[in-house]
Amino acid sequence: MMNTEPLIRVTVMVKRRKGMTEEEFDKYWVNNHGPLAAPWLMRRGILRYVQYHTTSKHRNLARKMSEAFGRPILDYDGSADFYVRKYEDFEAAFLDPEYKERIRPDEEKLIDMDAIAVTVGVEYVAIDDGKIMEHHLREF
Repeated sequence: MMNTEPLIRVTVMVKRRKGMTEEEFDKYWVNNHGPLAAPWLMRRGILRYVQYHTTSKHRNLARKMSEAFGRPILDYDGSADFYVRKYEDFEAAFLDPEYKERIRPDEEKLIDMDAIAVTVGVEYVAIDDGKIMEHHLREF
């Protein structure tokens, strides 16, 4: 198996808005914000959008290991991963007036906008579908 398309991944780490429960956050993100944002993201050239929900239940799974190694568990409620061929596609989407008019106001209903953290990079898949990846088009 070969990793054939070297996409750029933009990960946006988010915390829920103050006063919102985890359950309210997760339900709204999945049932309201995701369906609102998906068509706009597709029109703007985003190839893949993934919501990663990190509830306290899931963070607690790693608590013992975190304490044993003295490494903190990141205190975020989730992340949104956006996959693009060119970073400029991601940037253009968020500079689009539709973002400011429709998407951003909805984000403000569920996200603490002052607590966002962002990473940008590429994935290097070493194992996929239970198989070791031997060939990659991407070089570092």
